[in-house]
Amino acid sequence: MSSCYSSQSKDGFQLMDNNGIKKRLKSSSSSSSSSSSSMVGCDDRISKLPDSMIFHILSFLPTEEMVRTCLLSKRWKLIWYSVPTLFFSNTTADEIGLEKFWNYVENFLEHRKKGTYFMGDSDVTSFKLMIKSGFFRRIKAGLLDKWLGFAVENKVKEMYLSIGQENFEESNSYCLPKILDNARYLTILELDRVKLDSSHSFTFPYLKTLSLERIHQSDTSKDDVVFKFLLGCSCLEKLRLHRYKFLNIDGKLPLQSLSLKFLEVKDSANVDGLKVEAINLESLVITGTSVYNMIHSACKKIRNLSLDDTSYDFELLLRTLIDNNPLLENLTLSTCYTYDFLFKISGEHLKSFNFKNRCLFESKITIESTPKLAYFCYEGTIDLSLSIEPSNSLSGKIVIHEGGHYVFCGYDAAWFTDMLNFLLNLNCSWNIVSLHASRCQALIWPENLKRVCRSPLLNWKHLRVITKDSDPERISDLKDSMMWISPSLETLSINKMQIF
Repeated sequence: MSSCYSSQSKDGFQLMDNNGIKKRLKSSSSSSSSSSSSMVGCDDRISKLPDSMIFHILSFLPTEEMVRTCLLSKRWKLIWYSVPTLFFSNTTADEIGLEKFWNYVENFLEHRKKGTYFMGDSDVTSFKLMIKSGFFRRIKAGLLDKWLGFAVENKVKEMYLSIGQENFEESNSYCLPKILDNARYLTILELDRVKLDSSHSFTFPYLKTLSLERIHQSDTSKDDVVFKFLLGCSCLEKLRLHRYKFLNIDGKLPLQSLSLKFLEVKDSANVDGLKVEAINLESLVITGTSVYNMIHSACKKIRNLSLDDTSYDFELLLRTLIDNNPLLENLTLSTCYTYDFLFKISGEHLKSFNFKNRCLFESKITIESTPKLAYFCYEGTIDLSLSIEPSNSLSGKIVIHEGGHYVFCGYDAAWFTDMLNFLLNLNCSWNIVSLHASRCQALIWPENLKRVCRSPLLNWKHLRVITKDSDPERISDLKDSMMWISPSLETLSINKMQIF
C-alpha cells in the first residue's frame, strides 16, 4: 500500500495509507489499552462536534498538525480530506529537510485529490505556502505550478505565497504561472518574494485584498503589474505595497480605482509623481517613502491618515491633505527633520492624533479647532513646543525620550524646568493619561525646585506611570511628585501597581 508521507517519524511526517488512516495507530492502540479502559463511560464530546466547528478549529493549524488529528476520534480518520484550509510551511535549512518538505506537500496533495472520489468535492477556502529557508530552485517550479493549479481547480478564495529568503536574487525567484489567471474566486491574494509577469490578465472579479511585498517584475513587462491589477479587479478595497518598486514608465499612469478604500505604501521606490486617484479612499498609510506630489486631490474621503516622511515639503503636503479631507478622524505622524517644524493640526471630525517626534531641532505643533478630539499620543523629546486647546474628556499617552543631553548631564535643574514647560503646554482637561519615562528619577522633582517653581496644576484624573526601572524605594517620592504636578488626581498606578 502506498504511503502519503515517506519521511521518518522523527521529522514529524507520519505514515498514512490511502484511506487516511495512520499505520502507527494500530501499534499504539495496544499500548494505550490500559488508559482507554479507564475512559469507558466518558462522553466523547469531540465526535459530537458539528463539521463546521471542527473545520473552524483545524483551520488554525498547519496542515501537518491538522492531519495528526485523525488520532483523536474514529470520526476524524478521514475528515482531514475535507478541511478547506491548507497551510504548508518549511523551516528547515538543510537540503535533506527541504527535499522532504517538497515530497511531503506533493504526496499530501495527491492523497487529497484521490480523497475527492469518496469524500465528494472539497473546495479550498485558503491556500498558504511559506518557504522561508533555502533559495528557490527553478527545478521545482513545475511542482509549485502543479500545487497552485490544484488550489485554483478547487476554487481557492484566499492565497498566501512567500517563497525564498529575506535577501533573495531575482534569478532565484519563482514566477507565478499563467494558471493563476483562472483563480476567479479569489478574495484575498498576498504575495511575497515572487516574480510577476504583466502579460498575465490579473482579472479577479471578487478580489478585495491585494498585498505585494518584495515583488520582482518580469524583464518582459511593459506595464506595471499594480496598474493591471487595478484595471482587472473592480471590487478591490485594500491594497498593500511593501518594498515594491514601480517600473520606470514614461508618462506614469495614475493609480485609479473606484472601489479602493485602504492603501498602504511602505518602503517603496519610484513613486515620485505617482498620482493616487481613488475617490472612495478612506485609509492611507505611507511609511519610509517620499510622498511629495504623490497624492491627487481626487482623494477627499480619507478618514484615517498615517504618514512617516522626511521629505523637505512634508509640511505643505500634510496641510494639503488635511485641507482636502474634512472627514479626517484619525491622524498619525512620524517625522525626522533637520530643521524647525511648525504646523497646526485642526479638523472638525478629528478624534485621535498620534505624533512621533524624531526632530533634531525644536519643533512646534498647535492643535486647535478639534471639538471631537478624544485621544492624543506623543512620543519624543520634551524639546517640542506643544499647544492643545481645551478639550472635553481627553485621554492620551505620553512617551518621553530623554535625548543625548540628559544622558550625559543627568536630571539637573534644566531638565525639570523643560519638563514643567512641556507639561504646561498639555494643561487641558484630561481623563486617562499614560506617562512613560526611562527611569523614575526623570519624574521626581527635587524638593528645592518645588519650593521655587509653581506647580503646573495639571487637570489629570487617572494617571498610569510606566518606567523601565521599578525601584520600590522611589515609589513614595514618585507618588508625591505626581500629586504635586496634578493635585486633582483620582487614581494613580505606578508600573501596574495601584497606588490609590
